[in-house]
Amino acid sequence: MTNFLAIDGDDVGHKLEYYVLINVDFTFVLFFIFYTISMNCLVVKLSANFNVNIIFIGGDNLLASLNVDEPDHLSENLEKLRLEFSEKAQSTLSMGIGKCPREAYLALKLAKASGKNCIRLYEEFPND
Repeated sequence: MTNFLAIDGDDVGHKLEYYVLINVDFTFVLFFIFYTISMNCLVVKLSANFNVNIIFIGGDNLLASLNVDEPDHLSENLEKLRLEFSEKAQSTLSMGIGKCPREAYLALKLAKASGKNCIRLYEEFPND
């Protein structure tokens, strides 16, 4: 079964902006290095745990398709990777999962709107 995964770093732009505004070059560079290494590790772990096709990766964003044999454990396995990333990068991620890129993106937007630092699955909500 193919699922799509959309990932976005939480408040990364705000952190970088803060470091620039307070003019602390070393902290800015250190954050960038840790974040980049952590994102690369995440991609490696996604590849090791899932049959993954990276569609887009840039900065703090990632879009991928995942071929999953056991979709029931998808969120649980991704949660472990998300927590591991947060520990390494000292920054959190929000994730959205759907059956197409649009659904994954909408699930990601829901994750961001509901407090960030979480994983959300796409689901249709009835119009009230």
